[in-house]
Amino acid sequence: MPPASTGTPAWIAARPRAELPPSLYDQLLSRLRAIPWARWRAATTPVLKSGAGQLGTVAKVAVTRGGGIARVAVKRGAPYTVRLARATARISMIRAFPLLIARTIHLFGFPAVVLRTSIQFTIAHRAGLAIDEVTYFHVDDPAGYTVYEAPPWLGTAIAIAYVPTLVLLILAVVCLAPALAPRTVLHLPMTWVTAVQLWLGLAFAAHALPSYEEAGPVAEQARVGVVKADPVSVFWMIPAQIVALITRFGGILPAILGVLACWWLATAIFH
Repeated sequence: MPPASTGTPAWIAARPRAELPPSLYDQLLSRLRAIPWARWRAATTPVLKSGAGQLGTVAKVAVTRGGGIARVAVKRGAPYTVRLARATARISMIRAFPLLIARTIHLFGFPAVVLRTSIQFTIAHRAGLAIDEVTYFHVDDPAGYTVYEAPPWLGTAIAIAYVPTLVLLILAVVCLAPALAPRTVLHLPMTWVTAVQLWLGLAFAAHALPSYEEAGPVAEQARVGVVKADPVSVFWMIPAQIVALITRFGGILPAILGVLACWWLATAIFH
């Protein structure tokens, strides 16, 4: 027994001293020392060396190609970049210009677009076809459309696509004839009523022909009907193909042809 200190009671000094457990730090340090670092290092050294070599190769190729690109960029300089940007903008404008004109025509003639879509919706609904979507007007090409079930008969498809054409042609001539013919014959002054008549007449005339989304399926259905010797298809195939060809490239050409036809009819009434 060790000698008791001066300030320690004899009964406490007489107790046997137990060894304290290792601290948490000692336990963690012992576990880290027990890990086989040498064996793991020997196993991963070849993998690390090969990976470092591959990374070095990739970095060398990247630096070489990057240097080449940088030399080309420095050699071509800002004028090449400006020419590239101008060419890209020119191509984008060329592609977007017809769509911009078509949207302007539709925006100018929105009453005709709404009327045409309403007539299509009414005929498709009366024919008993399932209608998925109706858009009376939005600024796009086409501006209004009706998504409906494919009609089983060619006559129904012709009615949906071309009855609005007949109605708009009649309305265009009715609006343009009193606005144009008396002015050219009697030389009457133009008033706000004349301006409204001209606007509505041109709007109806520009949207008289169907869009390609309407004329294309009718032409295809007529072509299939000719194979089956359908008399309606035989009669309608050539006009349907001509209209589909005219409307294939957007709404500009159909609008021009409709306006010219209705303008000629309106001026020919009083001559």
